[in-house]
Amino acid sequence: MPKTLLASLTTALLLTACSAGPSANKAEDAMLVFVKANGSDDARLTKFAIGKCEKGDGGYNCPVQARVLAMNGRFDEEFNGVFTFAEVDGNYRVVGVVSRPL
Repeated sequence: MPKTLLASLTTALLLTACSAGPSANKAEDAMLVFVKANGSDDARLTKFAIGKCEKGDGGYNCPVQARVLAMNGRFDEEFNGVFTFAEVDGNYRVVGVVSRPL
């Protein structure tokens, strides 16, 4: 394999890895921790989808669509918005809210 092709492939892989953001599973785990910390210990996500993340200051800004069930079923709401995820100690965490409809 020519050196230039190998260098191009390596660069492309590194750029892809750097710009991807959290996987759906890691983002869902981070969102659940965030929801529990800001609500109820019994909270769970009954729906979760993450859109295309963009690199921003302090992490990755990712659109999220989630449904949260908490407080023994008394709270059952959509929890959508753009959240900032950052890797902290090997795990992704929600470190900010860019926008969230009320």
